[in-house]
Amino acid sequence: MTRRDDDRPYLSFPAGRVLVGALWLCFGAGLAAQPVYRVTDADGNVTFTDTPEGNGQVQVETQTVNPTNTAKAVSTAPQISEASEPDAPVHYDTRIVTPAENATIPMGPGNFTVEAALSPAMKGDERLSLLLNGEPVGAPQRMPIWQLTNVYRGEHQLQVLRLTAAGRQLDASGQHTVYVMRPAVKP
Repeated sequence: MTRRDDDRPYLSFPAGRVLVGALWLCFGAGLAAQPVYRVTDADGNVTFTDTPEGNGQVQVETQTVNPTNTAKAVSTAPQISEASEPDAPVHYDTRIVTPAENATIPMGPGNFTVEAALSPAMKGDERLSLLLNGEPVGAPQRMPIWQLTNVYRGEHQLQVLRLTAAGRQLDASGQHTVYVMRPAVKP
């Protein structure tokens, strides 16, 4: 901002900075309610002022300054977290999806995959345990997939347990029966 000889302030911008001056005026709180004039002199220099000079060597244009945005902020509804409802019981659904119930594992070394489906998704401290004929297969794990190898021929019961980190049972799948076929060696 510069001052004139009579000590009144005015804005002076070179022609390339007209946009910057216009933006400054739009956001200037005190100037928005007063008339603003754009004055271009013979050299192309642009000046914005509230009192234009009326000599013949300048071009004077009245500028419209839009009022600032006065819209009120929109309030948002508070979010309710699921943790704030401790009385709501969690309904677990743990089930074996592979192999199918009463499936027969074809003739071979007795290798097959067991896969479980869970709802809701496991929390960070939960674990899964696979039981084969009532005995755990390996340590509890996070992944709902187990690769079983060298399972003996015959009928077997599978069950998946959903456990807390402390080992407390949260849910269990139903008993799942599979039949493994393997060659028998006769003496």
